[in-house]
Amino acid sequence: MEKKKFLLKSFLFKNPILNQKGFTLLEALAALFILMLCISLLSFVTTQYHSIRKQTFEDRQLEWHMFLNQLDYSFEGLIFVKAKSNELQFKVLDEKGELKETIYYERYYEMVRRRTGSGGHHPMLMKVKSIDFSQNDSFVEITVTFLNQETYHAQISIENNLEGVQNE
Repeated sequence: MEKKKFLLKSFLFKNPILNQKGFTLLEALAALFILMLCISLLSFVTTQYHSIRKQTFEDRQLEWHMFLNQLDYSFEGLIFVKAKSNELQFKVLDEKGELKETIYYERYYEMVRRRTGSGGHHPMLMKVKSIDFSQNDSFVEITVTFLNQETYHAQISIENNLEGVQNE
């Protein structure tokens, strides 16, 4: 009995070719199809990535809307003083109604920044070629041209910020 087991084992190990299977043509075609599918999917993802990157980093629309929201929010509590072509000027009053600080929104190199009279600044909008501020009744009109030649225009109400303007 031991001899039969030994013969069976030796027979299996002597002819390993009988137990191995190779790729059939169908399996090779399936593997090739999966490879081509992965390559085409990678190509699609790459083109979509470039498209999304272009819209995100070259299109300034999202940054423009964030700037407008931030600007509108930061106007709360400020008293409008004047608008020049490259600068908006506001003042902050203390509890007694005296001038506490002056706030400027201005173009500085290729950005629009918020600057205080006591020093320091906060960049608010980047890659700006030109900006134009103008007052139109109770609105401030803003026109911005970015370095990529995109131009945006907006009006922000300053009706609540006109309290102390007539006193000057």
